[in-house]
Amino acid sequence: MKPISTLFKMAVLALFATLAFSCDEEDPSETFEHDGNSNYYGDWKRSNMESYVRFESSTAITCIGGQETIGTFNASAPSMTYVVGGETITFPLEFNGDTMLVGVPDQAIDTHNAQVYYRSDNFPCDGGGGGGSGTGNVMFWISSDFGCGNISVTVNGYGGAITGYFNASPDCGASGAANFTLPAGSYNFTASCSGYSWDGTVTVSEDSCYKMQLTL
Repeated sequence: MKPISTLFKMAVLALFATLAFSCDEEDPSETFEHDGNSNYYGDWKRSNMESYVRFESSTAITCIGGQETIGTFNASAPSMTYVVGGETITFPLEFNGDTMLVGVPDQAIDTHNAQVYYRSDNFPCDGGGGGGSGTGNVMFWISSDFGCGNISVTVNGYGGAITGYFNASPDCGASGAANFTLPAGSYNFTASCSGYSWDGTVTVSEDSCYKMQLTL
């Protein structure tokens, strides 16, 4: 597995700066009230620039300048979280109907730095009309019995399990492997069984399958 490059880290950090720290003449009202009955899911656009966020299940996807970055969405907080070079960045969120406030990490949502987003009918990172699904598969497998029982695997908040082993690389979707279908992007994963644990990064490409073999 290749580590995230320094240039990529810088690009993603710049993206996060755009999400919450850019100059904005708009001062979100301190009287904004979070409505827990709002529909969080779908596409959102920042009020004064081409910055987009999409929420799908427990996935958060940002789109700025054609660059898509995958994170996690916690509807109960609510918040969105990204992991960049091992650093966890969490943005607090508030919703009220078709309006969303994106707060600054580790600060209250009602600071002057919170940014206003509105519902959007457009998400540019879908673009191109290529006809792809926008998602890909990742499969985790082992080539021998490690003697530790089922191996629990978590990717981007989703859980799965390796329940069998294979003499050769299996086809994607094989029973006994841990299979995930996710939007294209890079994800951190963890895996564990009795006495062993793994972690790392996998890359999901549109309409393709990434096979990750766990070894001792």
